[in-house]
Amino acid sequence: MAAMQKLSAREKEVYELLCKGLLDREISEALQISLETTKKHNKNIYLKLGARNRTEAVLLRSSVEE
Repeated sequence: MAAMQKLSAREKEVYELLCKGLLDREISEALQISLETTKKHNKNIYLKLGARNRTEAVLLRSSVEE
């Protein structure tokens, strides 16, 4: 997926955890970053993937893996 290549290394880390179902707070703790930074990464991920929200972003990954 070309859009996945647009993600930075950190965004890919956040995206992996997001796809595993972790909450923003849990992602922040796992990566030792602030909650606001996690939310900013999420916003950038959605923009780069063309997703409107978390659900669409996860579904995009699912459709690529099939």
